[in-house]
Amino acid sequence: MNDAHGITADNLLKAFPPALTGDESITAMAAAICAVLAARVPEIASISIYSRIDELPEDLLDILAKDFKVDWWDADYTLEEKRATLKNSWRVHRMLGTPAAVITAISAIYPETQISEWWEYGGEPYHFRLQLDATYQGVNPEKHARVLERVNFYKNLRSVLDEVEYYDAGGTATEYAYAAYLGSEIVDGATAVRY
Repeated sequence: MNDAHGITADNLLKAFPPALTGDESITAMAAAICAVLAARVPEIASISIYSRIDELPEDLLDILAKDFKVDWWDADYTLEEKRATLKNSWRVHRMLGTPAAVITAISAIYPETQISEWWEYGGEPYHFRLQLDATYQGVNPEKHARVLERVNFYKNLRSVLDEVEYYDAGGTATEYAYAAYLGSEIVDGATAVRY
């Protein structure tokens, strides 16, 4: 923005009512206020929060998660996962209780998240399976526990998670050694079936 149309002391004074220009004390006070307001213009960018999520420090993201009521927030997320979760929080709030909410929320941790509904694999009504691409993310007990916790938060109450399948799409080999510890069993080399 240039000075001809920007927020400057001179431009603010141009909006000063002509009826008040005859009083020197009012005019002086208006000039002082306009100078203070014009000096605050650089601070405007610092209060633009949502549009700057990719630039904000991690501690501020934790505060924003509480302010935005992101109840599924995890302080142990990586910085990238925190940013993705915060950016998608409004979608999850809008779609809470749907498969799309589960996919959107879990995609912050595992970007290629997919859901198979019961009718797609011959399961019982209202059951579903979750497929997670763990090629580059890896699997560990803490991350798996977070996924299960988040799924229970996002899904509707009547839906039942049958299994979580971690698959390797051809990248780095993923370890599944913690399956028994997670309360799951590895089937076909990649499916963590809940006990």
